[in-house]
Amino acid sequence: MNTLRIVTAIAALLLAAGEIARWWGDARFLPLAFDELLIAAALLAASAIAGRAGPMPLGVAWGAFCGFTASLLVPTLDHLMSGPPKASAGFYAVVLAVMLAAGLAALGWAVALNRARSRVR
Repeated sequence: MNTLRIVTAIAALLLAAGEIARWWGDARFLPLAFDELLIAAALLAASAIAGRAGPMPLGVAWGAFCGFTASLLVPTLDHLMSGPPKASAGFYAVVLAVMLAAGLAALGWAVALNRARSRVR
């Protein structure tokens, strides 16, 4: 479980750093980066408490990450398939698809850890 906690913390920091770098200096920073920062905070909090609480918080946080990423991916794919054209939609679609795949893998990992922990009890 420690490996998943480390992966989760790194993903949280990368997500937060990416959004801060993307919107830094823009007057709309807080409203536009708030959702990603909230997901990053949930991932970081889950990583911090998973040592005591077990893998369930990791699963919840990764589930929220996956839902959020899917909600960004679908409109991006819509722009690619039926327009209107959006700058960098192809790049963002690939990045979001990779993020979703990584999130689903981490979610599956957390669920497997939780099942293994349940069997031990």
